[in-house]
Amino acid sequence: MPAIRALLVDDHRVVGDAIARLLRDAPDIEVVAQATSGPEAVVLARRLRPSVILMDLGMPGMDGVETTWMLRRQFPSIPVIILTMFDQEAYVREAFRAGASGYLVKTATAGELLRAVRAVHAGEVVAPTLGRPAALPAPGTGPKFSRREVQVLQLIVGGDDVRAAAAHLRLSPHTIRNHLKSIYRKLGVGGRVEAAVHALRLGLVKA
Repeated sequence: MPAIRALLVDDHRVVGDAIARLLRDAPDIEVVAQATSGPEAVVLARRLRPSVILMDLGMPGMDGVETTWMLRRQFPSIPVIILTMFDQEAYVREAFRAGASGYLVKTATAGELLRAVRAVHAGEVVAPTLGRPAALPAPGTGPKFSRREVQVLQLIVGGDDVRAAAAHLRLSPHTIRNHLKSIYRKLGVGGRVEAAVHALRLGLVKA
């Protein structure tokens, strides 16, 4: 069976790369390209004709809703999943009015993301339970991180795996895993993608 060909659209390259790595781990999904703006997404969709488009909501210039509206009118057979940090009802309604087939918060688990991609590809609609904003604490508030935890988090956000981070910091992989467990617990997340998204949004690390 042909792989599901996914186009990712996110103006934050680090977040897009994290999601791309997650999708590439699935044997039935191929990431054909990544765009960092709405206009670029339209050009790539026209050239590559992906099976599914994953769209960031908050982009400067042509935002995710406007881009979705344009894509759905030019390529009605390609479903679009909105990926965002917010699941308030107003955002969800606006996305579906633009023609989105799915709406998912970026803090979703890897399993939820993969199921959503497969579902919209099969012609289903993926909608969140409304009324639960995926809120993050304001920068400078929330849990405190040690200097070493921030170093580990910066390396993980930059794309290092456990062994690479261990080599950079001259620590054992076991120590890195322990730091990651502490980071995940403080952020309230279950993995590297969610940690990267939260860390960037909170300004804990730089892209």
